[in-house]
Amino acid sequence: MNDSVLITGAAGFIGTRMLKLFMEHGYTVYGWDRINLEHVDSIDMMDEAAVISVLEKIKPDIVVHCAGSADVGKSVQYPETDYAGNVTITHHLLFALHKLHMEHVRVVFLSSAGVYGNPISLPITEDMPVNPLSPYALHKVMCEDICRYFRNNYDMKVKVARIFSAYGVGLRKQIFWDMHKKVEKTGKLEMFGTGYESRDYIHVNDVIQSLYLLAIAESDELIFNVANGEETTIRQATEMFARCSGISQDKISFNGHIREGDPINWRADISKIKKLGYRKSVEMLDGLQEYVDWVKM
Repeated sequence: MNDSVLITGAAGFIGTRMLKLFMEHGYTVYGWDRINLEHVDSIDMMDEAAVISVLEKIKPDIVVHCAGSADVGKSVQYPETDYAGNVTITHHLLFALHKLHMEHVRVVFLSSAGVYGNPISLPITEDMPVNPLSPYALHKVMCEDICRYFRNNYDMKVKVARIFSAYGVGLRKQIFWDMHKKVEKTGKLEMFGTGYESRDYIHVNDVIQSLYLLAIAESDELIFNVANGEETTIRQATEMFARCSGISQDKISFNGHIREGDPINWRADISKIKKLGYRKSVEMLDGLQEYVDWVKM
C-alpha cells in the first residue's frame, strides 16, 4: 500500500484508533494534534499558513478530520471557543487543500448527530432537516456547509460522518464517564431527564470501522449516519451500566430536568453506511462491561 493518510486530532478518542487502523492496513500515516507523540506531530490548525506548509510536504491521499471541540456543555458556556475549535480549523483545512490544488484528496469529516436536534420522526434519515440545539451542533452544521461547498463547487471528494452516541474505553467525558464519576463519589446513579430520552449508541470500534469504509468508498454520497439503528432509552443504558458496575437498580433515579442542548429521542436510519459494508461488531452490554472494567483500573 503506497497511499498516505492524514489523521487530524490523532491523539484523541477516535483519532488514535484511526491512526492504528490505517497503519495496520499498510498506509503511510501522518497524525496531527496539539501535542507530539509517536506518529503524531504538533500542528496548530488555527494557523492556516502552517496547515498549508505541512500539507504541501506530506501530500496525503486521504484525510480523516477528527480534530475539533466535542463538548456540548462547554459550547454553551464558551461558544466562541467552540467555533474556533470546529469551524475555523475545518475552514483552514479545506481551503488549504483547495489552494494547493489537492481536490483529489479524499476527506472524511467527523460531524455529529447533534445537527438533527429533535427530529420530526424516527428513524432519522440523512435528508432530514437539521435543527441544532447547541452552539456545538450549530458549528457542526457550519462545517458541513463548508464540506458541501467544496464538494459542489470544486468536486472535492468529501464525506460527512454524522456520528451518533459513541462510547468505549478511553472516553473520559459524556454519559458513561459521568455515570462512573457519580458511582465513585456517591454510590448512586442520579441522572438528568426522565429516563425515557433515547440515543443510538455505537461502540468506538464500530465508529472507526465506519470511518474506514467512508475513506475508501467510491460512493458519491455526501452525508452518512454512523450508528447502529437501535434506540436505547437513557434508563435502559443506565440499568446496563449499573449491572456492569454491580450497582443495585434502586440506586438509579432521574431528576426530570432536560439540560440545554440535549435532544429527546434518536434512532438512525443506517441504510447508507450498511451499503458500504458496515456491520455491528460490539453488543452494548459487552462494550459497557469493557468500559466499566477500564474505568475501575
